[in-house]
Amino acid sequence: MNKRVLVIDNAVSYLASSQLLSKEGYAVDTVHNTNAGLQQLDAQAYDAIIVQESPEAESWQLCEKIRRLSGMPLIVISTNASANTCVRAINAGADYFMRKAFGPQEFIARVQSLLQRAPINQPAPVGS
Repeated sequence: MNKRVLVIDNAVSYLASSQLLSKEGYAVDTVHNTNAGLQQLDAQAYDAIIVQESPEAESWQLCEKIRRLSGMPLIVISTNASANTCVRAINAGADYFMRKAFGPQEFIARVQSLLQRAPINQPAPVGS
């Protein structure tokens, strides 16, 4: 069975994460804004979530919203993130925070690593 990944792509990205994941055999759903991502997450089960942050978005706020809905693995990707932004996103629930630039092999390795360690059935978030 293919792992299913939700990509919330709030940025114009040189790294086509959806295409890279598809090429590796993942089933990928991509949405292009936060609200659509949260609706999709509520409607479909996923094995992981990838958030591509735009300079206007606050990834830590989205991480908090995602954590209210799910405990699944969560990776945030950003181009110009400060150390403070990175720490806030991780404290809000991100498992990895990746700053661009990085290569496609590193991205796939991080996704695979995170999914290998994730429990098969993700627990419901606390307080649901």
